[in-house]
Amino acid sequence: MHTTHIVAALAFTLLAACHGGRLETPSGFATLDSNDAYSYRATDAKGVVLAVRTEANEVKGNTDFWADLVDIRLREKGYAFESAQPAKTKAGLSGRQLRYLIEREGRTQRYWVTVFATPKKVVLVEAGGDKEAFDGATAMVTSAVESLEL
Repeated sequence: MHTTHIVAALAFTLLAACHGGRLETPSGFATLDSNDAYSYRATDAKGVVLAVRTEANEVKGNTDFWADLVDIRLREKGYAFESAQPAKTKAGLSGRQLRYLIEREGRTQRYWVTVFATPKKVVLVEAGGDKEAFDGATAMVTSAVESLEL
């Protein structure tokens, strides 16, 4: 593995929350306590989960760098890539949203991760849940991602 890939993989592996990323909690979701891994978490009654992780951008990678790294890591873990698309917050921060499916315990789950990078921070907005429940919540998930504030 090339040294740059090793440094990037290590940086991604060490991503842990530093405070700074929050979403507007969608209607029908309950905000959960944040913890060491996430600066924001919420869930609905059907198990669709939203979360935000924020970390210092020590390797100074841009959004494309971090999104590519996340994609590589998720595919290695068995996530089936569906699509990628640009994302933008109401505050004007541009990012990239990656969408996946994965089979867990005989159930199809949907997982979206939206990656934003600034010169100082990397922010991952994660959303996931059983496919049927998630599909019913996509508008709320999209709105929540767009509400990201650092």
